[in-house]
Amino acid sequence: MENIESITSPLRIFYMAVWRNLLTLTRYKVNFLLSVVTSVLWAAGMLLFSLAFDSSMLGRTVGTTNYVAFIIFGISFQSWQGTALWGASGMLQGELSTGQIDYTFTCPFSRYQYIISNIAALAIQDSLFFIPMFSVGLWLTSATLTIHGLLLGLASIVISVAALVQFGVIFAALTLRYRQVTAVFSFFNFIIQMLSGMFIPLQILPVPLQIIGFSIPVTFGMDLLRHYVMGTFTIFNPMYEWIALIVQLAIFSLVAKLVVSYLEGKAKEEGLHYI
Repeated sequence: MENIESITSPLRIFYMAVWRNLLTLTRYKVNFLLSVVTSVLWAAGMLLFSLAFDSSMLGRTVGTTNYVAFIIFGISFQSWQGTALWGASGMLQGELSTGQIDYTFTCPFSRYQYIISNIAALAIQDSLFFIPMFSVGLWLTSATLTIHGLLLGLASIVISVAALVQFGVIFAALTLRYRQVTAVFSFFNFIIQMLSGMFIPLQILPVPLQIIGFSIPVTFGMDLLRHYVMGTFTIFNPMYEWIALIVQLAIFSLVAKLVVSYLEGKAKEEGLHYI
């Protein structure tokens, strides 16, 4: 009787719950390592916000002191960013858990197209969260806003989201191979939000970090949006940024197709199951 009571005591149950979670967390070593690294990076990244709130510095760097509108455009982009990066991955994790993935993989269509189609469907749904926040940003920039500028800004965002979706396709394929990759999402979420100019002007970062930022589609998409809507300085000549966006879309699309094809084959070899 005493042994049973000791096992069912609240403290013992709490200990077993913590131990079970720790075992699950450390089972996926890449996921565990990136969880630790990402937490440290976010702590360091918060220090950069103190620089961004310096209005005089913001004016010299990007040509505006309207930091509220600057950051609202970045916040509004988060709804599409989340969908683009891990919307499909979350869907595939659910299919792995329920066993539906077996039926999906027997259907005669491209897995790449399947993932892209589901991300697009989620993006339409998440536009309900994008539009209100984006509209607030437009209202705060009414002094510089034009129809022509708005259309060009939206076009740059659409292309950058389309390129970012290719990262989401790759992450979805990684889910098939490695199952638990949530920490990978957190790591790339930090990279994108801190090194793309979404919340902090890219120009204030050290050159090595700027170089990383140039490879992120969000960087030039957000830069062009703010330029056409707010009248801010661009990092490079606008024409070069448009070319960079199109090239990124083409390259990432090709890489995503190759990765999906390869990891789909590896996943079939090992079995389409979650554990």
